[in-house]
Amino acid sequence: MSKIMYQIKFLTYWQAGSGLSSGIENDALPIKDINGLPYYPGKSVKGVLKDAAETLKLYNSNEDNWKAFIEEVFGLKAKEDSSPHSIEGSSFFSDAQLSTNVQQSLIENNKKIAFLFKSISSTAIDENGIAKDHTLRRVEYVIPVTLYGTISNIDEKYKEMMKNCFKMIKGVGTGRNRGFGRCVMSEMEVENE
Repeated sequence: MSKIMYQIKFLTYWQAGSGLSSGIENDALPIKDINGLPYYPGKSVKGVLKDAAETLKLYNSNEDNWKAFIEEVFGLKAKEDSSPHSIEGSSFFSDAQLSTNVQQSLIENNKKIAFLFKSISSTAIDENGIAKDHTLRRVEYVIPVTLYGTISNIDEKYKEMMKNCFKMIKGVGTGRNRGFGRCVMSEMEVENE
């Protein structure tokens, strides 16, 4: 079994939604760790990569290999593939976080942490070009940064398939269909466990 180290390089503001607000200041906040630093959850990394694998399976002549890859690495929910039981995937997806050096620097001078975030306002516009009532939203996004994570316990025979999944990822997080969260995901290095 192997470990794949990956990076997510954000090209635009991004957010992994926490489901929280800050009252009257922001309607939505990004997820943050105990030190107030942003990260992209491993569960979400797994989800976008599984979605990429499902898409590649549809357009690949060797559909059975992709099906085996998806089942072994990501697992299956009970509803998928008419299975009465869920199958847990063999791989573990860590949270994608800022590099250790950047984290330490920001924690040592926590006043800098505020510069990682920007609040952006938006509203719905009607057909006459006038703002619709009660549609003003203010969302806190994270500035473009690079995050790092690992995928552990992945079979050697699936490494190339995972690299192909990385290439499919063009955006993640809240607002990715509106220009936020554009990114490039790539492998850093591969280590044997």
